[in-house]
Amino acid sequence: MGNIIVRMGVVIGTLLAVQLGFLYVGVLRHPTVVEPQRPITDFPMVVKAWEGKPAKLDEREFAESEVASDVSRIYAKEGRTLKFFLAEYDEPAKGLYHNPMNCYHSNGFSQVGSVEWQPVKTSNRPDTKISVTTWTRNSEKVMVAYWYEVGDHTMYERQDLWGTQWAMFGKTKWPVMFKVLLEMPANNDPEQAKGELLEMARVVREWLGSVQPKLD
Repeated sequence: MGNIIVRMGVVIGTLLAVQLGFLYVGVLRHPTVVEPQRPITDFPMVVKAWEGKPAKLDEREFAESEVASDVSRIYAKEGRTLKFFLAEYDEPAKGLYHNPMNCYHSNGFSQVGSVEWQPVKTSNRPDTKISVTTWTRNSEKVMVAYWYEVGDHTMYERQDLWGTQWAMFGKTKWPVMFKVLLEMPANNDPEQAKGELLEMARVVREWLGSVQPKLD
């Protein structure tokens, strides 16, 4: 008799776990996406001494990136340039696939050294770290800084989504996911390039904090 009760308990427990799993996955994969308080196109065209100009993705690049909306610019200062890409994704899994580890490799770049996890601190956000890598292609050498964020949760690759999903368990509304990618030439002074990338990253993260959507 005891064994039957135990077995029934196991079966019932398994069925409940499966049902809760379906509910959990359904909520996580299909949350209501809440847009930021201001469009990302409002990001300043002038950042300190950097002056930006539009550099739109071509139709093929836009289609492949699968973004909901994006801002693509070239910022210039004292003869130096910084490529700037800020995008929104309604479906985080799609956006996380399009990270530099995939996209730069597929465009003929080779990674130099390992990933550097650089801290970024702002007055209005929790501290975080961003990915900084160096890439070469023929005689070209560039340094790339990037991260993704949903609310105050930072991600870099698809597997990071599980941690964010778990942290947001039970929430039916999610902020839109932002992707930030910054690139600078690194042939001459890599340390200067890194410092300027990190300063721009700090400005972007602080600005994104100011436009985070209000969730009920």
